[in-house]
Amino acid sequence: MLRKSVSWNVKQICTMINKGTITFDHPLQRPADQWTIANSTLLIDSLLTMFIPDVYAVQLSEEVDGKKVNKYAIIDGKQRLTRIHEYKQDLWALDTLPPIVLESTGEEYDISGLKFSELPEEVQEEINGYTVTIKAIEIQEGEDEEEIIEKIFYRLNNGVSMARQHLCLVSASKQVQKFVSEIVSTHKLFTEVSHFTTGGVKKSDKEMAVLQTIMLASGLDFKSFASRDVEDFFKENKDLDDSVMNKTKQAFDMLVDGFNEYNKFITKINLVSFAGFIVEHNFDQKTIDFLKYYAQTSKKGDAYRKYCGAGNVKLDNVKKRLAALSNLYAEYIGQL
Repeated sequence: MLRKSVSWNVKQICTMINKGTITFDHPLQRPADQWTIANSTLLIDSLLTMFIPDVYAVQLSEEVDGKKVNKYAIIDGKQRLTRIHEYKQDLWALDTLPPIVLESTGEEYDISGLKFSELPEEVQEEINGYTVTIKAIEIQEGEDEEEIIEKIFYRLNNGVSMARQHLCLVSASKQVQKFVSEIVSTHKLFTEVSHFTTGGVKKSDKEMAVLQTIMLASGLDFKSFASRDVEDFFKENKDLDDSVMNKTKQAFDMLVDGFNEYNKFITKINLVSFAGFIVEHNFDQKTIDFLKYYAQTSKKGDAYRKYCGAGNVKLDNVKKRLAALSNLYAEYIGQL
């Protein structure tokens, strides 16, 4: 692994983002929109009056028109760079903040409530000229990229405020990371049908739902659905077969067949349980008919939902939810 530091100003970084030489599609990146306007305003204030932390990236080389082009896949710093880039495009306005004094001119400016294009020219120049340091790593031939990035990610986030659920994804193999990232960003079940709160999305609830479904589809033993146990499961099972991912996706596809539009009942806990139930019953089409029926007739505290409350991540409750669905399914089939 080669390490290096590169420094570019904000204007250069935004140009690189536009050209695609700085990217944010690494599977370990958290979902976008993690920051509020207040957080983002403080970021811009820091550009003008203080500092912002270094950004970390993996340097990749690609051949474009016969020329070697370096690209930088951001692994820590996505929220900072995307919010700066969006501010430069006038996609949001600053919140209220105290007047700032530019070190370069000594002049005071009130910039509260302003978009980038509305800022005084001197302030725009100060932002454009701010230098960001990027710590880049270049993976050498024969090195384990997955292992190196996992180590960096854990060290960067050890003890800081990052959702434990997102760290579960870090522990998974690169194959699983890519699968989870693709499912969450493109599968209709996660983009249109299911119900996840804004806070849940920021905490990586969607990613966790996919990981938990993979655990059920694998048929392997696990301790519970608690974040630490999910993390341990994927650390210990780095060589999951492609068939496990195929089963997971097939279950998600069937759920979309049954629930083709937004349905508030398809929450994280129900999505995982329903998908696991489908896998358990060998993708029988009648399971979807049953789940549609159950979603319409379910009552609080029924044989399934009484295991969805407090302690729902415990292994015993995970198993009881699946058993309850199977029992209700048997009753449903018996009435046909």
